[in-house]
Amino acid sequence: MTSPTLFRLRIAYAKQGRGRFLAHLEVQRALSRMVRRSGLPYAVSQGFNPQMRLSTGPALSVAVSGEREYCDLVLTSYVKPVDALCQLQEVEAGFLPVLDVGYVGTKEPSLNASIVAQELCVIIENAPALVTEQALKAGLTALQARDTLEVEHKGKTKVYDSATHVPKGITVVTKGSTVQMTLMLRISNQGSLRPDALLSHLLQAAGLPSLEDGKIGEGLVRTDRTALFCEALDEEGNEGTLRLPL
Repeated sequence: MTSPTLFRLRIAYAKQGRGRFLAHLEVQRALSRMVRRSGLPYAVSQGFNPQMRLSTGPALSVAVSGEREYCDLVLTSYVKPVDALCQLQEVEAGFLPVLDVGYVGTKEPSLNASIVAQELCVIIENAPALVTEQALKAGLTALQARDTLEVEHKGKTKVYDSATHVPKGITVVTKGSTVQMTLMLRISNQGSLRPDALLSHLLQAAGLPSLEDGKIGEGLVRTDRTALFCEALDEEGNEGTLRLPL
């Protein structure tokens, strides 16, 4: 008996508005509901409790928005990308708009296995006067000089290798009392530093006011994930530059 032909549709979507406050499992459930309403011929897993074969990329922390997130949906029959996009957009939730779709090979690594970096934008509104480009970059230099970073989360301590997980550089733009910091974080087998954990270490290293309840002093902090990246292969199959998953 031959195995059925399956197709792997990659969906790019945004997590915005009130969707920022959804946990990762809630996002997965919302995506599954959208696919069911769309009428796309989705595949299900085998066993006593079949589940839609839908997989998502690296999780976003609660209250962090995502400009271009991804999920993979396995289909039992081919649907033209333009038609699949229309079907999904007709039933999408406003806080999880579908941006684009495209097919990828069924034997390609999963999203979580292939995504190696993320670009983040940290916005500090009404930032304290001490939070300057010079101070933030001095804090980053101090972090880069460390061998490891220890992060406590839910009663557990995780140790990250600084050479891998501390950004190589940051871009800081100041407009009035708003400070915007853009940076790239690597994602390894250890996972990735949470944005709030990195910012807390950065502020401490720079001797700046600490991050508490999403604020630095009176400054409100908001984080957006602006892009995810896979490793691109050169002609000889070696890892090289970064590329978008879709």
